[in-house]
Amino acid sequence: MLRQLADISAEHADGLLQLTIRGNIQLRSMRLDSAGAVSTAASNALVATGIVPYSHERVRTIMCSPVPSSRRPDLHPMVEDLDDAILAEPDLADLPGSFVWALDDGGGDIAAERWDLCYQAVTSSAGIVATSTGETWEVLARQAVPTLVRLAGEFATLRRQQDPPALHPYQLGFRQQSRFGARLSIELGAAGSRTLHRGSRLRVGPVGDDLVAGVPLGLLTPEMIDLLPRGPVTLTPWRQVLVPGGAYDTAAYRAAGYAIDPAEPWARVTACTGAMGCVRTEVDTIATAERLVDAVTNGEVVLSEDVHISGCENRCGAPRGEYVDVVNPRHVVVAIDAIEERRYGMQSDEKSPGVGR
Repeated sequence: MLRQLADISAEHADGLLQLTIRGNIQLRSMRLDSAGAVSTAASNALVATGIVPYSHERVRTIMCSPVPSSRRPDLHPMVEDLDDAILAEPDLADLPGSFVWALDDGGGDIAAERWDLCYQAVTSSAGIVATSTGETWEVLARQAVPTLVRLAGEFATLRRQQDPPALHPYQLGFRQQSRFGARLSIELGAAGSRTLHRGSRLRVGPVGDDLVAGVPLGLLTPEMIDLLPRGPVTLTPWRQVLVPGGAYDTAAYRAAGYAIDPAEPWARVTACTGAMGCVRTEVDTIATAERLVDAVTNGEVVLSEDVHISGCENRCGAPRGEYVDVVNPRHVVVAIDAIEERRYGMQSDEKSPGVGR
């Protein structure tokens, strides 16, 4: 699939595949025909991959804990069940494209991300369904998919009662939010406020026999794709590729451009697409990120935290959690100043009694 998309990008776009923080793939700079539409040849090539067409294509963003664990249940079969259930409900095609489903195996990696509906396993046979409005229900694992789909259906109905329609459950008005999940509470009992376990995102590097390979700026080149095994690989919401058996060939993945060490700068620096693919900014965020990584590599600045460079206040692609926020920088010096200010400010706070970080 990745190789098919790479071929399409080479012929009809910029030759790259871009990974998003929802684990999706974007083809940017698609060449348009005289009517301003994607060419028939490009459309046919995309259809031939099997990805499209689907009436529900924009609302099937399902994030799942990527690394199997002997101590936690494998939820990957639930992904297929949920996908089938979404496609079986015509009303769900109306959900906004930013709607995100989350399946967390209990480790907390996915639960810590941005989502609208989430199931987190507590045991192999039971877990918690949660909404972004803060409501939770304890359910059996076999109830998880029907419960998520039912809640999504209720949201699809309630959002249409607002103008403009809400994009996420937490944006529902007071009246709609009070009705969200009400029917479910009649069957399962009143919604509680049980807190989900929220962990940290997956870091790059070997995981057993496998390799979590970071994709700098989320930009997969043809060379990086060619190195991947022919079998299935997993894309994570952190712009990474989980490569089966990749732990035995880390040097090759590093040489191809992947980030495989949590200490290297490309494992910490991210950026929105900037002027390369967005009309909201004239800032070349990609070039600024590359210059910043060069500065780190040359010892001109020290990274102790993640850094995200944004071309505007929307901060697209920003990581979850703490990071150095660099907005609309006209020069890499602006980014370096923000990093230094944050680093020395934190050191000062640590030395000052009573000052929290």
